[in-house]
Amino acid sequence: MYPSEGPAAPAEMPGLRKPESPLKEFDKAELKERLTPTQYLVTQEHQTEKQFSNKYYKHREKGVYTCVVCSVHHFSSATKYDSGSGWPSFFDIIDKKKIRLRKDASGVGGNLLRIIADPSLIRTEVSCAECGAHLGHVFEDGPKPTGLRYCVNSASLEFQAATTSEGETTMEEAPMITHTATLGGCGGVDGVCTRPPKPKKETSVN
Repeated sequence: MYPSEGPAAPAEMPGLRKPESPLKEFDKAELKERLTPTQYLVTQEHQTEKQFSNKYYKHREKGVYTCVVCSVHHFSSATKYDSGSGWPSFFDIIDKKKIRLRKDASGVGGNLLRIIADPSLIRTEVSCAECGAHLGHVFEDGPKPTGLRYCVNSASLEFQAATTSEGETTMEEAPMITHTATLGGCGGVDGVCTRPPKPKKETSVN
């Protein structure tokens, strides 16, 4: 079952621009038939899947991750790493022209006072330029060489495995990079941006 249409979206916040129209539009009824409920809610309603238990978080086969809606290639398994966030993380994308970035204040409900007090609460949403599907968010706490973390919902992706001449799938040869996220992410199905607790300062005992 899908939730009924919610209230109208809040007015656009100062400094936030509306997303550009996708190159290709899909019929919503057709997508509801073709996608799972989670895939639909993530890609079409900008919701967030559960941490750690999603399909591609620990996935390590060699290949390409594509948009679940339109099959455009977005991420290579060679750029996948473990951020500890609970979602698939990539430090680069295949083609920058095939994604769109948009400033997103939904994590704080468009609360202008909170945004003024802490501008870092405005996240950068990543969506597919071809069909407009919501993929996730990008943060500036990733490993070298880009320093970026594309925090992506498994539900927005499909995987095309690279195969040998015998048709067998293979694993990435290099060990997966571990680079812990420090700027939070999208917590839970409500899409709220959560932040790791600050480490407690050690106190010396005389």
